[in-house]
Amino acid sequence: MGNLTFIHKLCISACWGLLLMYSAAERQYFISPHNASWADARNHCQVCFKEMVTLTPQNIHVIAKIINSTHWIGLRKSFGTPWTLWANGDPLIFQNWYPGFPLFKSPLPKIDCCSCSCTCPAPPRSTTLSPTTMTESYDNTTDSTSLYDVETDMDMLTNATEWLNTTWLNATEGANITRRANITQPWESTTAPARHTTDSPWTTTTQLPIVSTCERSPMLPPIIPENNKNYIENSCVVILAFGPWVERECSEELPFICYEDRFMGAINVSNITSSSAALQWDQGPGDISHYRFEAFSREGSWNVTKNMHNLSYTLDNLIPGTGYNITVFAVKCERDLNPLNGSFYTIPGEVQNLTVTRFTENTISMNWTKPNGNYGFFEVIAFSALGTKDKIKTVTAEHMDFDNLTQGNEYTFVFRTGVDDRSMWSKNISISNCTRPGKVSNLTTGNISDTYLELQWNPPEGNYIGFKDSLCVLPHNRELNVIVENQTGLLVKPYKVKVSGLQNGTKLDFRVNVLGVCGLEGQIVNITTYTAPGPISNLKLTAKHNNIDASWDFTPNPGSNVTFTAKLLLDGKEVEKSANILNKDVKFKYLKTATQYKVEVRTVLNNQESPETWSLIFTLPSPPTGAKVRNKTTNSLTFEWIPPENSSAKKYICTLNSTFWSFFDSRVENTTMCTFTGLQSGSTYDFNVYTLSDNKTSNPASCNGTTVEDPVEISLSMLCTSEEPLYCEKDETKKIVFEEVSQPTFG
Repeated sequence: MGNLTFIHKLCISACWGLLLMYSAAERQYFISPHNASWADARNHCQVCFKEMVTLTPQNIHVIAKIINSTHWIGLRKSFGTPWTLWANGDPLIFQNWYPGFPLFKSPLPKIDCCSCSCTCPAPPRSTTLSPTTMTESYDNTTDSTSLYDVETDMDMLTNATEWLNTTWLNATEGANITRRANITQPWESTTAPARHTTDSPWTTTTQLPIVSTCERSPMLPPIIPENNKNYIENSCVVILAFGPWVERECSEELPFICYEDRFMGAINVSNITSSSAALQWDQGPGDISHYRFEAFSREGSWNVTKNMHNLSYTLDNLIPGTGYNITVFAVKCERDLNPLNGSFYTIPGEVQNLTVTRFTENTISMNWTKPNGNYGFFEVIAFSALGTKDKIKTVTAEHMDFDNLTQGNEYTFVFRTGVDDRSMWSKNISISNCTRPGKVSNLTTGNISDTYLELQWNPPEGNYIGFKDSLCVLPHNRELNVIVENQTGLLVKPYKVKVSGLQNGTKLDFRVNVLGVCGLEGQIVNITTYTAPGPISNLKLTAKHNNIDASWDFTPNPGSNVTFTAKLLLDGKEVEKSANILNKDVKFKYLKTATQYKVEVRTVLNNQESPETWSLIFTLPSPPTGAKVRNKTTNSLTFEWIPPENSSAKKYICTLNSTFWSFFDSRVENTTMCTFTGLQSGSTYDFNVYTLSDNKTSNPASCNGTTVEDPVEISLSMLCTSEEPLYCEKDETKKIVFEEVSQPTFG
């Protein structure tokens, strides 16, 4: 029968009856339901378990919880030195005695056959003695030596003759003397107590001799110590229900506690095939009567139970790929020890009739027939011939699509059958196949001219060994022999080729596919395009102040519907564009005056443009306006003007002339102001200004200017005479005269 797995376990046994088992860590404790002497209890523990229990600080609380009465434990006084070893030989490093235990035997006092006592008559004279008090104390020691303390207080003594063979001690009244005597045997004589008299210390009286006699008398038997009455010479130890220890007679029959370390053996499975396996297990501890072997298949179709005495067994006629569970119980005293458990799978069979059914760029499909027996799954490993990372997949069906493969790669697929816990595998079965290479992407044309163009595309993902391209002329689908030049490496993205030797204005169909391993080709990708038409000829330009006229010649190929595109550019930037021009001329209006323009003309056929034809021309300049004199002096004139609107002109020609003085001057200016010097004062001159552009001048803007006059200064002297004395010296007289002179005269 197997052990239960509860912390407190019940086991049915012929010799034990009902047992309570407690497991702490890896040690199990068993409490007997019946009584036995300590020796019988230990014998049973050694036979059916390991030994009587050893108590430690770690397990005493556990033991105390699972008992409710007094039980024997594995401790006895007779093991070597008393109270030093447990029954299993462990040292006694922990004790939990009930107060007063363990009991030790006290030695008896030494006993003689007789005792001696002395009597002494009183002295002949009277004295006064102080009252005497005696106190005795007993100190028991290991060598039976008693220590007595005698204390005497001097008081009044009535008879001085009680002292024999002693010397009087002179002392003052009320003095105290203390003496201590150590007595080693009760029958030895003691020192007589000290006596104090009331005689003057300076008076001495002669004492008479005193006669004493000693007689032998019987002595009472010694008192036996109380603890010796309960002393057990060879005691055994029990644990009380609440934990403390006490001593008991070893012959007393009491319940007891055994312990045994949990049996933690293992089962070894070896020599596993598809139909057999060899089993071997560890030997159980102590006196094992036999082993009970149990085995069953996990799907429930097979089982076996056997009792045996050996430690090995071979299973035959098993099913491939099947899981089996093994349990072995070591039986001891008709009690199942902790079971040994093991499990294993037999080797599964390999797949049959493996075939590739379909393949694409990223997937290879396969099917097969399942093996005989049972299996958990099929593991398929794809090994790449080009060294890419291996891929692993597992399936349970008899077919699969192995996807996420690399395009254009060769794979070897290795099949093996596995069981659920991946402990057993079948032989490997393999098959090889290639994935189809991918197709190019982003196929485009570029740099198209009338005689050549460029093709570019992105190579496919995965592997490939090259590209195959072809060219046909539409609509007759006639292949052309052209020159193809590889401009980049095979792995560069994008991959580029240059196709030359083409005819202008021709419709072409380019086809590209990828070459892969195993002689496979990828899907064809095509693109239709045109070569550019030929350029125009004889471009003519005519300019005015604010417009340009352009015209040209062109002879198209038969059946070609061409148009023209004309662009007007200023300083390299496009100003105006005319597209889809059917005629061979164009007019650009509302332009700047005195400005250089570039005209480009292209032929267009099916969105393909010919090489450009271009020419440069200036528009005519416009005259400035608002000419006037800005500043003048007696010998110079400065003129200014307003530049023409919407003009790029930056240079002007200024002229100045005078017919009277036969004067003419001309100069070129980069600003809208001009100064002439060296002129005659008070003279008038004629001024003209022209816009200058591309060595061409506009109509003039004109005005005239007069230099400042140079004034002449005249001096006047006057003589004043008067009949009145001192009349001319008066200020008032001078004032009147100046006023009269200053008055204008007419006529």
